[in-house]
Amino acid sequence: MEGQRSCAVCGAGGPFAVVYRRGPWTLARCPVCGLVFQEPQPSLDSMPGLYYFDPEFARRLEGELAPVARARAAEKLPLLRRAGVQAGGPALDVGCSSGAWLEVARDAGWQPQGVEVGEGAADVARRRGFQVHAGTLESATHLPEDHFALITFWDVLEHLPDPVDALRRAARLVRPGGVVAMTFPNVEGWYPRVTYRLLARPFGVWEHPELPVHLFDFSPATARRLVGQAGLTVQSVTTMPIPFEAIRPRLSGELGRRGRALRPAFELLRLLVYPPARLFDRGNAMFLLARRPG
Repeated sequence: MEGQRSCAVCGAGGPFAVVYRRGPWTLARCPVCGLVFQEPQPSLDSMPGLYYFDPEFARRLEGELAPVARARAAEKLPLLRRAGVQAGGPALDVGCSSGAWLEVARDAGWQPQGVEVGEGAADVARRRGFQVHAGTLESATHLPEDHFALITFWDVLEHLPDPVDALRRAARLVRPGGVVAMTFPNVEGWYPRVTYRLLARPFGVWEHPELPVHLFDFSPATARRLVGQAGLTVQSVTTMPIPFEAIRPRLSGELGRRGRALRPAFELLRLLVYPPARLFDRGNAMFLLARRPG
C-alpha cells in the first residue's frame, strides 16, 4: 500500500499488508513490528460525527451518561493499586472528557487536572471544579515539566495521530520515578483474533476496530515498543476483557445489517473465548504501566 511513509512505532517503510477494510477506511499491518493502524491516516475533517466535538454528547456526559462514565473511571483505580501505585501528588489525565476520572483520582488522594480536546466535555469537567485545558497535550504549554506524580491516558493513545510524540511530552511532564499509565484495546487478544479469522475474513464484519476514530490498534509487543520510543520504562502489561455491552452497539449499529445478523455468532464466541482469555492473560484490552527513569 501507498500512503504513510513509515511505521509510527518502528519506523519501517511500506508496503503495508491490508488487514481489514470497512467503507473508506483500511487497516494495515507493519511487516516488521506488527503494528496495526489505519493507512492512510484519516484527517479529522474526514471522520464524520466525531463525538469528541459533539455538543449533544457533552450534554449527555453531564446527564444520563454521567453514572456510566463514573463507573468506567472507577474501574481504573484497582488497576493502579494492584500495580503498586500509591495515591498522592499532582496528576494529569490526558483526554479527561467530562472529568469522571478526575473525580475518582481526587477522592483517592491525588491533585488532578486534565487535558481534553473537546471543548464541550472540558466545560463539563470545569463545572465540576477541575482545571482542564481544552486542546491537545502538545498545546498545553503551560504545564510544568518534571512535575506530575501520575499521568494517565485512559483509552486515548489509539485516537492520537502521533502517540509517540504524546508520550514523549508526558515523559517530560512526569517527575523522575513518576508513573505514566494507559489503557487501550488489544488487537492480539484471543477474542479479536478468533472473530477476525472466523467472521471478519469470510463475512467482512469485525467488531474490534472502532473505525474511523481508532487510528491505531496496539498489541502488548507494539505497546511496549511505543512506550520505549518515548523514553519511558515499561513496568507491567496486563490484559482484561472489554465488556460485551460496549461491543453490542457496534454490531447492532455501525456494522449494519450484516453485523446485526452475525451478532449471535459474536456472542457465542464471546462465551467460549472470554473465560480462557481471562485465565491466560489474553484479553481484548490492555493496561500498561510505565515509569520515567530516575
